Amino acid sequence: MSYLLELKEIDKVDNEKNILRMGGKSFLPQEIEWPMNPNGEKLTLIFSLPTNILNEQLKVKYTKDMVFSVFTTYNPDDYFLDSIVYHGDKEELDNIQKGFTKVILHSIGSPRNESDFLIPARKIELGEEIHEINEYYGSLFGTEPSFLQNEKLELESYQFCMQVYGGDFPEEYEDIFCLDDAIGYLFLAKKENQDDDGVFFVQCT
Repeated sequence: MSYLLELKEIDKVDNEKNILRMGGKSFLPQEIEWPMNPNGEKLTLIFSLPTNILNEQLKVKYTKDMVFSVFTTYNPDDYFLDSIVYHGDKEELDNIQKGFTKVILHSIGSPRNESDFLIPARKIELGEEIHEINEYYGSLFGTEPSFLQNEKLELESYQFCMQVYGGDFPEEYEDIFCLDDAIGYLFLAKKENQDDDGVFFVQCT
């Protein structure tokens, strides 16, 4: 079951609530170091996803009262697309898993941000239900992706969670994936305690 995503502006108070959220501050506990890419750049938070909501909507069984935080490389003054794309090439996936993007499952800490950038918080709400994934959709949440290129992606130990069109980010961050027409795909670990908690990558035509 999949749904279109609706992104709505929220105020400062809601920005600190544990809800499905784009941007804003992270709930990453202080004992967990802020993720950095191999170039020594601190990653930027793009999504906070409470496990309670994922369990309900995706019918999964992650530990309750936890959060998946999703981070990506972002540098508006440099070309970084090649560091975060994955179209099926093993070297691309290896590159991502070295830390150019990062998915972390963690307990809830106090709101913090150590990135040079802070994307304005947007509440993620589920919109119209999509019954058949047979055409292009931009931002989507659910069990099946749309417009995913190359069916030979090495993602057997992960399950699809959501995809977001770069142009759906706040105006000043529409280049969050380097190109505003790129799509970011999030796959989460099928089981906790895998080698990693998930994989996030970008595709573009």
